[in-house]
Amino acid sequence: MSFRKSQELYQFAKEYLVGGVCSSARVNPALGHPLYLSRGDGARLYDLDGNEYIDFCTSYGASILGHNHPRIKEAVMEALEMGVICSYETEHHGKLAKMVVDLIPCAELVRFTGSGTETTMHAIRAARAYTGKDKIIKFQGHFHGYHDYLQYNWWPKLDVPEPDGPIPPVVQSAGVPEGMEEYIIVLPFNNLGALERTIKRHKDEVAAVIVEPINYNSGCIVPDRDYMVAMRELTRDNNIVLIYDEILSGFRMGVGCAQEYLGITPDMCTLGKCLGGGMPLSAFCGRREIMEQVTPVGKATHSGTYNGHLMMITSGIAALEEMSRKGFYDHIGRLADRLYEGMEDIFKRAKVKGRVQGLGARFGLYFGIEDEVKNYYQACRKDHGMFLKFAKAALERGVYFHDGWHHGFSSAHTMEDIDRALEGIEMAMREVAK
Repeated sequence: MSFRKSQELYQFAKEYLVGGVCSSARVNPALGHPLYLSRGDGARLYDLDGNEYIDFCTSYGASILGHNHPRIKEAVMEALEMGVICSYETEHHGKLAKMVVDLIPCAELVRFTGSGTETTMHAIRAARAYTGKDKIIKFQGHFHGYHDYLQYNWWPKLDVPEPDGPIPPVVQSAGVPEGMEEYIIVLPFNNLGALERTIKRHKDEVAAVIVEPINYNSGCIVPDRDYMVAMRELTRDNNIVLIYDEILSGFRMGVGCAQEYLGITPDMCTLGKCLGGGMPLSAFCGRREIMEQVTPVGKATHSGTYNGHLMMITSGIAALEEMSRKGFYDHIGRLADRLYEGMEDIFKRAKVKGRVQGLGARFGLYFGIEDEVKNYYQACRKDHGMFLKFAKAALERGVYFHDGWHHGFSSAHTMEDIDRALEGIEMAMREVAK
C-alpha cells in the first residue's frame, strides 16, 4: 500500500501550516502523517494514493450518518439556496431548538454554538452566574474542550497509584495562566467516597460538576449507575449544577443520549459531533432558570457571528430526523454486537491480551488489559505501542483506525462492512501477535 502522495503533501503543508495540519490530532502516529483524502462515501474513505478504507474514526464521532449522506447534502443545498445566511435568525433555528427540547431530557432552553469547546465554556459560565460560586469539579481522564477553565487532567501521564480523593491539577497546555487551577477540583471517576467528601467540604465554593456520563475520551468507560445517581443527589442537595458533557456520548446509543440511557437527568448538557451530522454544530442546553442566566435575558454573555449558522442548523434538523427514524438504533445495536463480539473473539484467537469496551456506536480498544476498565488509571495501563502496530497493520488491510482513545462506526456501515473489517482486523492482529 503506497502513501507517496500523502507524504509529499505533508511535506508541502508543513511549509505553510503549523505542523502541517489544521488540528493537531489529524497526524496519525501509526502513519507519521495525516491521511489525505480525496473523498468519503458511506462507511468508506478514499485517499489521494488510491487506497480505500472502512472507516472506524468517523470524523472522531461526528459522522454518525457516515460520509456523503444524501439528507445532509440536501440540507446544505437548502441553506445555500437561501443565500448563505450568516448571523441572522430564520424559522429553522427555532425548529431545531424545539427538536432538541423534545428529545433531550434536561433541555428546556437551548443555545447553538460551533465547537464543543464553546459549549462547555458557556455552560460553566451560566452555572457560575446561576449559583454565584466559582469552582468546578471535573474528573481524571475526562475531556471538555480547549478553553483555559478545563485545561486540566484529560490525559495526564501517571506515575502514582489511584488516589482516594482530590488529584493535583495537571495543566495540559502551555499558555494557561497560573492561578486558573485554583478554580478546578479534579477527582477520580467512579469513586463515590471521593465525590461525597469533596462536595461536603467544598459545597459553598463549587458551582458545577462537569462529567462525561460515558467516558469515551478514555476509550469507553460506563459508570456504575449507583455512582451517577448519588452524583445527581449530591449536586441537587448542595446547589451545584450538574453538567453532562455529551459532545461524544450524545446520540451515540439513542436519541435521548446518555442521560436517557442512564435514566438520570442532569441540570445542563452539551451536545455536538452527531448533532450536526458531520457539520460543525454544537449546543448547550438545560433547565430554564439556569439557561436564562445567558444574555439577553441574564448577564452571562453568549454571542457570536457564526453561532447557529444556517447551513449547520438545516444539517442539524436533517441529522435529528434521521436519528429519530424508526429502526435507526436497532441497526446500530446489531452492528455493535457483531463488531465488539467479533473483535473480542479475534483477541482470543490471536492470543493477544486485550479488551474491547463499547456502547452504541463508539468503543475503546485496550491492548494489554483483560479486566473491565472502570477509570482512567486502569485505562492508562493499556499498551499504546501495540495499538499503533495494530492500527498500521489494519490500515494496510483497508481498515482505518486513527490514533486515540476512542473509535466508532456509523449508520452507513452495513453488516457486510463489519464482516469485511473483521477479516482485516484478524489479519492485523495476527501480525501484531508475531
